[in-house]
Parts: sequence; structure tokens; C-alpha cells
Amino acid sequence: MNARPIILLAWVTICIVSLLGCSKSQKAPPPESSLPAATMANIAEVLSAYESVRAALASDQSDVRAQALELASAARSAVESVPEGLRQPLEELSGASQRLAELDGTDLRRARSAFGDVSRELIALLSGEPGLQKGLWLYDCPMAKGYSQWVQTEQNVSNPYMGSEMLECGKVAEF
Repeated sequence: MNARPIILLAWVTICIVSLLGCSKSQKAPPPESSLPAATMANIAEVLSAYESVRAALASDQSDVRAQALELASAARSAVESVPEGLRQPLEELSGASQRLAELDGTDLRRARSAFGDVSRELIALLSGEPGLQKGLWLYDCPMAKGYSQWVQTEQNVSNPYMGSEMLECGKVAEF
């Protein structure tokens, strides 16, 4: 029996599987935003404040009240500069962030649950204007209870819902 066809078939299969695996880890770049520079700066402040809350929870810090207040304030400030279609998600984001800030700073489980509401509203905002998604990654944690998606600025998973227990649990999701 000639082994050449089998080796060739195996090589072709490995190449195809490798190419498919690579394409799944890539994401298409979002379109450029048409929002004015001042609006983009306001949204950048919102994203920065959100990231500080996410990073704290990923580090198992339960007291995120100060970061959540900063996020609520940044979202409220940004409302005035965005188009009508983005105002409601920002208002909802501000409200969810305010509720997170009002929690007892010692209950990590409740803080993570409330962060799910914050993430839901941020993702609604980003989904309403795909140009805002540039440089961001959306992740989903199959192990999280409640809302399980979050946004982060780095490709390496840093799960705010599981923290040190399962920091790298999560898969890339689509906006």
C-alpha cells in the first residue's frame, strides 16, 4: 500500500484545521466612528472608568464604589454630547453604575452581579455605534451566573465575574 496519498491527505487536513483555527481568533475591525472628537473623548472616559471597575473585580476587589461612581459620572457627562440613539444606553449605564456604587463594598458576589448590569448597558452603547468598538474585546463566560459578557481593552482574558478562581475563563464574543 502506498502511504503518499494518506500523508498528503493528513498534511492538507492539518493545514486546513490550522487556518480555520487562526481565523476564529481574529476579529474583523469595526468601522471608523463618525462621531465628533469631543464625543469620542467623552466615550473614552466612560471606557476608562469601566475598565477600572472590570480590572478591580478581576483582581477580586469587592469595593469598587469609587470606580463605579466615576463611571456613573462619566456616563452622565457623555449623554449631552452623543447622538439621540446613544443617549438611552448611556443613561442606563449611569444608573447601573450608580446602583453598583451603592452596594456594600464587602460583597464581591453582589458586586459582580451588579457589574453584569453595567456591562449589559455598555455593550448596548457599543452595539449602537460600531465605530466605538475599535480596540475593544467582548468576552463571554459560560461559568458566570446572570449576565456573563464583558468588554476589555486587551485580548488576554481577565474575567471580572470569576476573578482569581477562573481568571482566564471566557471566549471572544461578537458585539
